[in-house]
Amino acid sequence: MSERLNIEGSLEETTVPDLIRALTRRAETAILSLERNDRTDHIYVVDGQIVFAATTDPDYGVAEVLFRSGDLNLENYRMVLEKVGGARRIGAVLCELGYLHADELLGAYERQVSRILRQSLGFRSGIYRIEFTSDFGPEVMTLPLKTDRLVLDAVSEIDHWSLVSRGLSDAELVMQQAPGADARVFHLELTDDETHIYSLLSEAQSVRSVIEQSYLSNFITARTLWALQSVNLIEEAETSQVDEQRAAVVHAIELESNVERYNSVFQAIFRMVFQRIGDYTWDFVDRVVQHLSPEVARHLTGINLVNEGRVDFDQLMNNLIAAGNQDPRTAVYSVLNELLYGWIYEIKKEFSGELDAEVDEIIRALRG
Repeated sequence: MSERLNIEGSLEETTVPDLIRALTRRAETAILSLERNDRTDHIYVVDGQIVFAATTDPDYGVAEVLFRSGDLNLENYRMVLEKVGGARRIGAVLCELGYLHADELLGAYERQVSRILRQSLGFRSGIYRIEFTSDFGPEVMTLPLKTDRLVLDAVSEIDHWSLVSRGLSDAELVMQQAPGADARVFHLELTDDETHIYSLLSEAQSVRSVIEQSYLSNFITARTLWALQSVNLIEEAETSQVDEQRAAVVHAIELESNVERYNSVFQAIFRMVFQRIGDYTWDFVDRVVQHLSPEVARHLTGINLVNEGRVDFDQLMNNLIAAGNQDPRTAVYSVLNELLYGWIYEIKKEFSGELDAEVDEIIRALRG
């Protein structure tokens, strides 16, 4: 069973650069999917680095990118489209027809990814989904992309103040250069504008103060600040405590999600038992609880498992806090797994294997 949580939300409440920044900071491996109108983009991230991007927009295929840049003429472009089909990938067709050398193909895909990102990072509305997985599928290439430069270039083309202001959130926000940023800047080759804004934050100061000191326009200054923040070259001052708080919230959400997955199993088993023994199910539940270790049983104080076997997440967390538990995640999984064992043991004992196949199917859904 995956213990990671797939996250969904609205792009009206966040921005794509901020989502990428979060994945980069935590060195995540994931697929960031963006749905907007009739277009869906997928950005593939490995260990916090963008390695590929794809879109359903037909104008941003690799052949279309090459056609617009003049690397393919109209006749070449039409020939490529005629040849592509079935399992044949467009890259192979481009090389087969002699329009690209094999060593040029990588660059073509990099240009395609850059084009897609320059569009998708400017989405102001739509739905996003983050799926924490490394199972990208055979159609996804792993490209040696420069994530920071891609993001900086894409943000530098965003002309919507509504997005920039959403990214910075507050003119009084105090910013500073991120620890270790100087070494990254050395290799990143910042533009003159980026270097100017970055240097103004050699000491922590507010967004408003940076805007007042910058020789750039207010909009360009704010956008450049946001771009530098998006690639983690600058950060909120004293951000470590904020990060810990955010991490605690994320962990709590993940735990609650997984408690609900176990609850769906407990409910399914409870209903299956109730259909066979009716009101005697309450006694059955009492016997399930008897299999819990004394420590785990204490964590269930105030939780009524007669409610279809469900574990009340809020009450469980309150019990753990009251007990001063230093590792709530481990404690939660101990409760869930011991309860699951108790249900399985009593079902085997009560029904002599009659329900084993049904229970196994329910457990497989949990582990899947």
